[in-house]
Amino acid sequence: MAEPFKLSPSSITEHFNPAWFAAIMGTAVIPLAISFLSYSWVKPLSMALILFSIFGFCLFFIPWLTKFLLYPASVRKDLNHPVAANFFPTMPISLLLFSLNLMKFPTMFFSEQVSLQLAWYLWLLGTTGIYVFGFIILTHIFRHKEINIPHANFGWYIPPVSKLIIPLAGYELAGHFPARAELAVTISTVSFGVGFFLFLFVGAAVYHRYIYHELPMSKFAATFFIGIAPTAIISVVLFKIMHLFSHHQIMGLDAAVVTTLCKFGILFTWGFAAWWFIMAMIITFYYMTKIELPYALSWWAFTFPSGALCVSSGVAWKATQFGIIYNFYQFAVAFLLLVWLVVLIRTMKGVISGKIFAPTH
Repeated sequence: MAEPFKLSPSSITEHFNPAWFAAIMGTAVIPLAISFLSYSWVKPLSMALILFSIFGFCLFFIPWLTKFLLYPASVRKDLNHPVAANFFPTMPISLLLFSLNLMKFPTMFFSEQVSLQLAWYLWLLGTTGIYVFGFIILTHIFRHKEINIPHANFGWYIPPVSKLIIPLAGYELAGHFPARAELAVTISTVSFGVGFFLFLFVGAAVYHRYIYHELPMSKFAATFFIGIAPTAIISVVLFKIMHLFSHHQIMGLDAAVVTTLCKFGILFTWGFAAWWFIMAMIITFYYMTKIELPYALSWWAFTFPSGALCVSSGVAWKATQFGIIYNFYQFAVAFLLLVWLVVLIRTMKGVISGKIFAPTH
């Protein structure tokens, strides 16, 4: 019989859940999500949330790194878990979100030049981490002999999504650093392709699981929201491509043709993300009324995908100037802020009680 969990710095470190960085993702995306609004509270709230997410990242990084150094067996246990392993890329994804925030608010903390340089190196570091963890995770999954179809859930989308986030910052950085544009565009386009096709492969497997098996246990209910993220992010990638090729000559492509295709693609992919958002709320309501929806760290999956939808809605509105999309964007922002606050409060309660640090597998 296993010994009961005793809360201590060493036990917290040994069982530190890689999904904690999903909280950083869900917080760091909010400044980007609300940046399309023109209200006076947008900038101060963005500053507060960026600082809060940086503080959280530094706080989580200590046990995360220490676990690798002192408890490698526990790390291997996480990597061999069919669900937990997929959350390792949330750490380097956080670095990419910091890079995007530095470019969105270049004079908020530093001079513009310093912010852009920091954004560049954070992008390189985050991209490297995403690929390293991506190869490690897939290697473990392909060798795993005990993964069954019921293990599949939308948490499996995190590795593909991590690749799709790379070009979000990469294409923008290519415009800021013309001398480095070849490297940035190459890495971004390759990552776009890898993320896109992985999304299709993984999506088919997960969709199959939801059709032919019962819904996942309630602690994974929030992961249904992750289904919003891939196409929401793709729409933003297309917006970045449209903006880059409209202002820079790259690969000899016609800017007018690129803009036309991207505008249609933005609306096309945003539409699926918006539809999945409604579907996710229906499924969540079903859990709440017919099954159960107890708090778990996975609740942070409500936040980042909703933030990605907000950014996607913002760029869709910018690209089309359709008022109906802007109305949807405002609703999505209100939902994001509300759900983030609820999840934060529930998380703090779990931290105070210490229950949230107990091992989950």
